[in-house]
Amino acid sequence: MSVGRELGASVLPLEGAVSMQLLYKGFNQRANIRSYRFDGVLPSERPTRLVKNLEFLLKLDMTVLAEHRIRIQEAPALCLGILQSALALPGADTIPFLSYTITRAEILAFASARDAVQEAKGTRRKHRPPFKPTTPAQWKWPGQ
Repeated sequence: MSVGRELGASVLPLEGAVSMQLLYKGFNQRANIRSYRFDGVLPSERPTRLVKNLEFLLKLDMTVLAEHRIRIQEAPALCLGILQSALALPGADTIPFLSYTITRAEILAFASARDAVQEAKGTRRKHRPPFKPTTPAQWKWPGQ
C-alpha cells in the first residue's frame, strides 16, 4: 500500500473548510483497492444554493482491513473520520488533499480505538443471572 497524499494541482485555499459538510457518494473497486467518494459541500447563505462542491477520493487496501478485522461496513466511517480530522486541523482554510491513500497506521489506529470502545462497553455491563421463577404462578404465561 502506498503512503501519502496525492494533491490536485496544489493545496486548495477554501474559506470555511471547517464547516464543510461531507456527503458519502459511494465507492469503486479495482482488485483489492476500494476508492470511497465524498462530496465536500459549503453551504451558502441560502440553503438552496451551494457555493462549492469538492470531490474527495480516499483509497483503501481491503486486505489491510481484513488483517485488522475491520468490517467493510466500517470503511466509510474510517474515511469520514480521516476527512473530518484533516479539515479540522489548524489553518483548515485550505484543503490538504483531494485524493488520499489511507495508511496502514491509520487503519491500525481506527481498529485500536474501536477495540478500546468495545472493551469499555464490556467492563461497564453487569452480568445478570437468567430469570428463574420461584413460585408456580410465575411458571405460567399470562392469560393461562
